[in-house]
Amino acid sequence: MSFTKFLPVALTVGVLAAISVLGWQYFSDASRFPWLQIWPVFITWGLYFVADAKIGRLHKEIIGITGGIVFGYLTLLVAFAPSVQNALGGTWSLPVTVFAVATIIVLLELTDWFELASVYFIAYAGYFAYVFGKFSGGAGNVTDMFYFWVPMMVGLVFAVVTAMLRTRLLNAEGVYGSAQKTVYDKETT
Repeated sequence: MSFTKFLPVALTVGVLAAISVLGWQYFSDASRFPWLQIWPVFITWGLYFVADAKIGRLHKEIIGITGGIVFGYLTLLVAFAPSVQNALGGTWSLPVTVFAVATIIVLLELTDWFELASVYFIAYAGYFAYVFGKFSGGAGNVTDMFYFWVPMMVGLVFAVVTAMLRTRLLNAEGVYGSAQKTVYDKETT
C-alpha cells in the first residue's frame, strides 16, 4: 500500500487521538472527574489491534479487560488481607497471590470465551499502575476498578471506530482485501 493511500488513515487516527485528549482535558478537571485518566484509553485502543482486531472477538477483549481488572482487585484484596499477611509474611503474600492469579490467567487460554491471556495481563498490570500510581487515591477499592474500567472501554470504542473508518477510507480509495494490509498486518498474520 502506498503512503498517499494510507495517509488518510493515519490522519484519522491522529484526529481521534486529539479528540480523546481534548475530552480528557475537559472531563478530568477536579470539579468533574478527577480520577479520569487518558492513558488507559490508549492502552486498549492499541490492544484491540494487537489482540487481532476483529469485531467478532470484541466480547472476548471486553471480558479479558474486565477480568484483568477484577483479578488485579482480588490480588490486592487477598495479598494484603491480614490473614494472608500473617500466614505468608509481608514479603511473600503479594508474590504468592500473583503466582496464583498468573497461573489461572494462563490456564484460561484453554477456554473459548476467556482465552485472551495477553489482554488479561495488560489490564491486570494497568490496574496495578492505576492503583499504585494513586490516580484515584490509591485505595484499590471497587470504585477504582470502575474508574479504571471506564477509560479502558472508551479506548475500545476508539479502536472499533478506527478499524471501521480505516476499512471505509481504504475501500473509498479503491484499496480492497489484502491490499489494505500494512507491513505490520502482514507480519502478524
